[in-house]
Amino acid sequence: MARKHYKNEGIMKFLTVIGGLVALASQIIIIANKIADLDVYFPRYVGFNTIVYAIIGIVISIITIYTAIKPDNPFPFHWLFLFVLGILLVIFAGGIIACVLLIIAALIGLIEVL
Repeated sequence: MARKHYKNEGIMKFLTVIGGLVALASQIIIIANKIADLDVYFPRYVGFNTIVYAIIGIVISIITIYTAIKPDNPFPFHWLFLFVLGILLVIFAGGIIACVLLIIAALIGLIEVL
């Protein structure tokens, strides 16, 4: 099946890649801060769930970047999928800036569909 191309696909791809990179940087910083807080002699397990959330977020960030670089292979480059990725990024430690960038890209796609 042929892929639907958006008129403003370049802007959508740009916002998606930048949002994914911002989220990836945020998650790497979170993991680095948690690792720096570890004590070698008395390891604390406070913040372990934060590291797990950040690792899941890194996977979602990579999926976000890959969606923009290779549209529809294997993830769809669709406005609804971008919207869901934006929500997932804000849940999994990606930051509000990355979420806003993906929501803007999704809204551009939604406006073109309407």
